[in-house]
Amino acid sequence: MHHVLIIGGSDSSCGAGISADIETLVNLGSHFYVCVTAVTAQKDIAFQKSLSVDASTIKAQLDSVHGNKIDAVKIGMLPNIETIKIVTEFLGKISCSKIVLDPVFKSSSGGILCSIESIQLLKKILLPHVTVLTPNLDEANILCSSEICDSENIYNLAEACINYGSESVLIKGGHSTDATCKDFLLNSNNKKFTFERERIPKGTEVRGTGCRLATAIAHFLALGNSNLERAVSNAGDYLHQYIIKKVSESNDS
Repeated sequence: MHHVLIIGGSDSSCGAGISADIETLVNLGSHFYVCVTAVTAQKDIAFQKSLSVDASTIKAQLDSVHGNKIDAVKIGMLPNIETIKIVTEFLGKISCSKIVLDPVFKSSSGGILCSIESIQLLKKILLPHVTVLTPNLDEANILCSSEICDSENIYNLAEACINYGSESVLIKGGHSTDATCKDFLLNSNNKKFTFERERIPKGTEVRGTGCRLATAIAHFLALGNSNLERAVSNAGDYLHQYIIKKVSESNDS
């Protein structure tokens, strides 16, 4: 069986973060290890509090899985400089070459989850270890200090992101102003791919979609398939069906 290491924060409502990652991997059939970086108290409409796990405990969690079979790593919330340093050091020790980073800077309900100083360090030392970076438009703009909100200039934004060292970047278009939902993938060889799907009414109200997509990508990469385009496409199909289901359940309730 393939194994995915999840690194990220918990969510008391279980709508996002580690809970969403675990649910996704259970649904898709991956075994997983977990490293919790922060504990957050939040719900669909409100963010209440976040507590970073101390550096020694994060290091101990990662040390406990070091030496185990790890086929892919999915990274989410990294709340501070110490955490970013520890995770980067860990990635340098393991042989896994399939690293998915979902840059979590704020919660869906508005809570700030990562400091400006941490974002700068993430770009400097962590991104060069990353196989695929999966920001939404807001996160990509934060990384690049830009304000792009449509698909016309999206590859310029992707190029700016990839300059920080990741092998590829997938910019998610769920919150764009376009009529359809378009995700844009760019790799370091300047190959470009667009994944276009029908926009789901109320789809942006579903929480944890970024977590689930990045985790699904990690799952499909962990299967041994080195084709990133196919892994991203399969993960996007999984997430699309998940959103349809959650919207349907919300309409029925």
